[in-house]
Amino acid sequence: MTDDSSSVAHRPIPSFPSVSTRLRLHEVLAESQDLREFLEEFTQVMAAHLTGEHTSVWCAVTLLRDGRVGTVASSNARALVLDEIQYDYGDGPCLTAARQQLIVHAPDLAQGPWPEYGQAAAAQGVHAAVAAPFDLPGPDKAALNVYAGTRDAFDEDAIAAITQEVVAASTALRLALRLARHQDTETDLAAAMSSRTAIDVAVGILIGQQHCTQQEAFDLLAAAAARRNLKVRDLAVELVTSTTGQAPTTHFNTSEAPWAARGTA
Repeated sequence: MTDDSSSVAHRPIPSFPSVSTRLRLHEVLAESQDLREFLEEFTQVMAAHLTGEHTSVWCAVTLLRDGRVGTVASSNARALVLDEIQYDYGDGPCLTAARQQLIVHAPDLAQGPWPEYGQAAAAQGVHAAVAAPFDLPGPDKAALNVYAGTRDAFDEDAIAAITQEVVAASTALRLALRLARHQDTETDLAAAMSSRTAIDVAVGILIGQQHCTQQEAFDLLAAAAARRNLKVRDLAVELVTSTTGQAPTTHFNTSEAPWAARGTA
């Protein structure tokens, strides 16, 4: 469907492409160290694939996650700048595609529904764009932004190729996001365990020094932290380090854990 008020075309998301395309992207994901590396590789491949003899193309991926928006990968600095300009204006092809889950084609950004953004893009040497949303579950939204230095740079075949690759990448991106959330959870858990360990050891030291109960020792630690405007955990680390000569260590998931040498708990 084409918006009669502008030169921007909106298309629904098509069905998934061939299994071989999805498998190729899964291989890229398997070889990547993290979500950003996977998407960086994806944007590089897409930009190289779409750049023609007379047309330069740049790609970037915009991610809307946890109430924040940002570019998580780009094929070069120009694509990153174009995305950042959209965020400054609060709208543009990639934000529209991600929010509305539609494929957006702007053959001439200067004639699109974002006049200020179109002028800023032209100043960067960018005149056309295609944005295609990834098919993601839940609150996460993302879109691939493909920019070109000439007007009318994308024909139907190019738009179909962009769409096919983004739909294929959606499966891999869903997996990457799940892994990223799992890693975030593990990081938060490790930080919480480390904090708890420092506090517990510090409380034990105070019990020995003050001959008090566990609750009384914790209250002493908390009161001292408040007086010095420190976090309880930070003061606990300081106390343990000054008393034992080394910072407290959490062994729950390290090779030094007693069960690590046995392979299983």
